[in-house]
Amino acid sequence: MPILRKFASPAKVSNKKIGGPRAPGAPTIGSATAVTSTTATVSFTAPANDGGAVIISYTATSSPGGITGTLSQAGSGTITVSGLTTGQAYTFTVTATNAGGTSIPSSASNSITPVLVIGEAYGGGYFVGKYSSNGNGVATHNLVIAPKSSEAARSFRTPAAGSSGDSQFNGAQNTFDIVTYFGDSTTYPAAHYCNDLVVGGYSDWYLPSRLELEICYYNLKPGTMNNYDPPGNENTNAYAVPQRTGGYTTGTFGGSPASNPAQTSVTLFQDGNSEAFSIGTTGNPVYYWSSTGSTVSGNESRFKVFLYGYGDVINNIFQFQTRAMRKVAV
Repeated sequence: MPILRKFASPAKVSNKKIGGPRAPGAPTIGSATAVTSTTATVSFTAPANDGGAVIISYTATSSPGGITGTLSQAGSGTITVSGLTTGQAYTFTVTATNAGGTSIPSSASNSITPVLVIGEAYGGGYFVGKYSSNGNGVATHNLVIAPKSSEAARSFRTPAAGSSGDSQFNGAQNTFDIVTYFGDSTTYPAAHYCNDLVVGGYSDWYLPSRLELEICYYNLKPGTMNNYDPPGNENTNAYAVPQRTGGYTTGTFGGSPASNPAQTSVTLFQDGNSEAFSIGTTGNPVYYWSSTGSTVSGNESRFKVFLYGYGDVINNIFQFQTRAMRKVAV
């Protein structure tokens, strides 16, 4: 009779690492925040369980797109994720990595949608604000102001000329009319200067209209001086987005700052910094030409003072600051 031998049953296989570190637990998600039109930050809290080894990095991953950002540290923090698409909604998860591996993802963050931020580098210059060519509060374009380095002092026209742009809101059309019908660059230096400008690879620059310059002041006011709102609601603007119908908050001329608009929070555009509109002094403010002419006289055109927001007409043979603009359809 054959001898039956008893064999031991196979040992159970374990997927646990014996004696070494394991992947950490999942981080706790915090808040996602859109910072610019292509960048977001994602905060998180480190997991209580580090898997037996120091966590060396965290990775945030977008949905959709799988776009990632990494932060190399052991504890809680905030990760920057770049390369996002403007106008696309995103959520994010975060994983932790140590010598033993990578954790499962955290729960998803809140949803954010990156949008253009006032003062952000964009389109060959800087984003000024949204603009409604229909004057109904619905954005049709993004306005872009040219870099400060391209700004120049120019006369609007020579004494022999007698016409300027008619539109209060369409600087591109004004500039086209001046360049095409009214005279050459010697006769109309400011408009031709903007029209001929090539900056950031773009050549569709123009001399802003009165109300386009007003959007620049409202959103990128350089200084802290009180606003001045001339009679006749000079600074209401149906073409801004959102529309403004009540003028500026004002007070004693030269007194404490009024609240609307206040000095811009964009550091680059604050007085004394590299992209700020020039302001001068109370006794000698700096004037910026618009492309909008006077409705009364062909010898006058409209300007804007960025010291306190004043706008009016003046003889257009004077040499004032000229800073070009372009617009991008939304």
